[in-house]
Amino acid sequence: MTRVLIRLLTVTALIASALLVPTAGAGPASTASAANLSYFNPGNIISDAVFFDGLAMNAPAVDAFLDAKGAKCVAGEMPCLKDYTQTTYDQAGDAYCAPYRGAQKESAGAILAKVGAACGINPRALIVLLQKEQSLITGTRPQARAYNKATGFACPDTAACNPAFSGFASQVYFGARQFQRYAAGAAGSYRAGRNNTVAYYPAIRDSFGDNRNNVRCGTSQVFIQNKATAGLYSYTPYQPNAAALAAGYGSGDTCSAYGNRNFYSWFTDWFGSTQHATGGAVVARANQSDTRAAIGLATGNVSCGLLEGGCFQPFERGAIYWSPATGAHIVKGAIHQRWAGMKWETGRLGYPTGEEICGLKDGGCFQDFQRGAMYWSPGTGAHPVEGSIQKKWASTRWETGYLGYPTGAEKCGLTDKGCVQQFQGGRIYWSSATGSHIMVSGPIWNAYTAAGYETSSLGYPNGEQVCGLRDGGCFQDFQRGALYWTSTTGARPVVGSIQKKWASTQWETGYLGYPTGAEKCGLTGNGCVQQFQGGRIYYSPASGAQVMVGGAVWNFWRAGGYEAGPLGYPTADQQCGLSDGGCSQAFQKGTVYTSASNPARSVSGAVLAKYTAAKATAGTLGYPTDAARCGLAGGGCFQQFQGGRIYASGSGVAATMVAGPIRDLWTSRGSESGALGYPTGDQQCGLADGGCSQAFQKGTVYTSASNPARIVSGAVLTEYVAGKAQAGALGYPVGTTVCGLIDSGCYQNFQKGSIYTSKGAGTHTVLDGPVRRVWDAQWWETGPLGYPTRNQVCGLTRGGCVQQFQGGGVYTTPATGTRGVWGAIYQAWNAQGRERGALKYPTTDEKCGLSGGRCRQDFEGGSIVFSPATGNLVVKGSIGKLWLADPGAQGYPTTGETCGLVRGGCFQVFQKGHVYWSPTTGAHMVSGKIFSTYAAQRWETGSLGYPTGPAVTTASTITQPFQGGTLVQNRSTGKVTRR
Repeated sequence: MTRVLIRLLTVTALIASALLVPTAGAGPASTASAANLSYFNPGNIISDAVFFDGLAMNAPAVDAFLDAKGAKCVAGEMPCLKDYTQTTYDQAGDAYCAPYRGAQKESAGAILAKVGAACGINPRALIVLLQKEQSLITGTRPQARAYNKATGFACPDTAACNPAFSGFASQVYFGARQFQRYAAGAAGSYRAGRNNTVAYYPAIRDSFGDNRNNVRCGTSQVFIQNKATAGLYSYTPYQPNAAALAAGYGSGDTCSAYGNRNFYSWFTDWFGSTQHATGGAVVARANQSDTRAAIGLATGNVSCGLLEGGCFQPFERGAIYWSPATGAHIVKGAIHQRWAGMKWETGRLGYPTGEEICGLKDGGCFQDFQRGAMYWSPGTGAHPVEGSIQKKWASTRWETGYLGYPTGAEKCGLTDKGCVQQFQGGRIYWSSATGSHIMVSGPIWNAYTAAGYETSSLGYPNGEQVCGLRDGGCFQDFQRGALYWTSTTGARPVVGSIQKKWASTQWETGYLGYPTGAEKCGLTGNGCVQQFQGGRIYYSPASGAQVMVGGAVWNFWRAGGYEAGPLGYPTADQQCGLSDGGCSQAFQKGTVYTSASNPARSVSGAVLAKYTAAKATAGTLGYPTDAARCGLAGGGCFQQFQGGRIYASGSGVAATMVAGPIRDLWTSRGSESGALGYPTGDQQCGLADGGCSQAFQKGTVYTSASNPARIVSGAVLTEYVAGKAQAGALGYPVGTTVCGLIDSGCYQNFQKGSIYTSKGAGTHTVLDGPVRRVWDAQWWETGPLGYPTRNQVCGLTRGGCVQQFQGGGVYTTPATGTRGVWGAIYQAWNAQGRERGALKYPTTDEKCGLSGGRCRQDFEGGSIVFSPATGNLVVKGSIGKLWLADPGAQGYPTTGETCGLVRGGCFQVFQKGHVYWSPTTGAHMVSGKIFSTYAAQRWETGSLGYPTGPAVTTASTITQPFQGGTLVQNRSTGKVTRR
């Protein structure tokens, strides 16, 4: 029966108060959820189809609703609405409402349902109107005034209520009728289909401020889309502002009005969508011709208020379910029963989106729902398929594919929140990390089961099984590995680092072939191993995953105890293609080398480092020919190779020893236990004269084509190396170190000189040449010069060079030759500034054995005379020149030079007189009685001044000129006169 027919019957036969309106029936309770005010549309608060659906609820349904919402109500001045009854009176009816037949003690639910049917206003809208105006639905301790103005009809905001319309039944009837008047245009200020000016707040002056003429809160233009919304504004002429909408059921700001907001919120929260008609669609589907054959007769009326504003009606063999999003559809039989077991529309599948379709493979049926589908066959029963698993199953052609029908529902709650669903031909696993993937029954599935499913080291499948591999093999990828199968190897997992390593060998197509066993862990150092057809892969956290293939290296490693032996785990794959058909493989503690003519041997530690640096098998050493031998002095070891040996000391320094004069000398001196100790570097050849050298702990050995091998060590070696060793000025050693000299001294001769060392002087080079010859002539270190304290230095004034010794120095210039200066004379010369002073370079060697035990040495600028009595006396400058011209005339100096006299003069006393000098007079000796007279005249400060010439002797006189006169001595009488 259609909705139009129902309305006609209602209008013409109100005497039959049990109208053909929806009734409460068996099924899910209301699942309406809280309103989302972001969906509030001021131009379409509620649709006409919903608002004017007067048959949406019957009296029992309304009463049941009022009981539920008013469960906590306590009677006050008036009873609670759920308990309220009233004797009603007939209403004749007019153009807006059909006649209303009164009755004794009608419940509030009956009044609301009958008025809704008579006036064509949804009883749900009337229920919300009562709540909006007086809180009669959920309030407690109701007052009489709440019933008297229950819907607020004829109760304007600015005046008292009209008593003619007082009372619950009257308020409900005329309030509903007023909405029809609004719809007909007979009342109200707001119209559908155009823009209307709608205020946010009453245009009054109140405690919040003055909003007269809407100056404080304002208005906006609202395009009202339908008559129901226009009626709501005519009844309550304000729209909610943003603050009111943001507050939910709470308070907004001083410009917030709440009537129409609350109408929308309560209707949505209690009854679902304000935009879709509900029960009518269910009735329409029920009235279709195929309904009875499909599900029999109705066993209850339409019940609404389900999730998302849905409705349903139960039938003998099923039900009709409707929602605004899905429409009305039949659910029946086994699919209906299974869906009911999943909590109907509130379950994972949601509402049906189509009806059952049969005729599938094996007599099966299916039905689509919002979030999946339900499939049924006689052999499997009904089971849901949903989400990612449904999409994956669809990719296999649903029930017609190799998986067939589902045999159980999706099972979730697995590791990492995963799910699995069983099908006739396999199962589909899903996780958020991997998506959905199929596992078909067979050996790979059996191996996965044995490993522990998704909780194993493999994790979830990451792809589908792929066959057609080499030897008819198959594989399937998983989160952390893969399973590989052939008929000869079985199904074996390969995971983690071992899988990555195997992949680098080209998987099953590479030289390792298929895995023949599972990974075996628990080895030394938390290691693992897995066997393959062509070898095995070893893994440890420290070494990574590496391949071990059969052969000489494998046999050697196995004989040593595998990874628990001295070599530890492999750290690289075996490398072949070396010389002589050789191979090598690196391990944690060494490397194994083998070739066609050399059995496998390991090289480790410092010996391996040195061997590797020498290019290993590609270098001059070739392959190892023996194992390392240890227990040498200081914890050392050596290992023999084809081209020599490598020695390593206990400190870890390794070097190569090859046959030849250096090795012969080292051997003759006791090898590593002898004077040289262990080699600390390899032999270095290509030196001058075809020479070679090699460093040892306690020295270095040098040799050349014309020089046998000799050791240079200690301080001598340090000095030698600082001088560029054989490439420097000294050349190769030509002798061994000779010690036992004074002051614990030693020396060693080289091609072009010697190196001397002592406690007091340190270590220095004396090159062959004039300096060396002067030093040699003075008896080397035992002579007055002693040991050298510095190496020869050139670059002095006028191209001079010097080498300092303990007792002095040896100086050489092109002009003066090479002279040694030592002892007291050196000290005096040093005080004069050596070659940069007035005396400049020495021009003679020191001469001793002179009168009075004197020694003398001449210099470019003078002389130094030393005697025990006078010490060092320097004769220099003009006075020195005078003395040097005829030393016998003055004798030896007895004092040093004294300067600072008048007019810049100087004088010096000699054995035979005094020599005076001034810049203007030059140097002249004054002696004898003339000097006595001169002294009596106050020397240079007296009237005579400085001598201006030498004394001249004749047969009778001695005459000497001065600045202020001449002194004449009579040789006979000795008398001196001035003239």
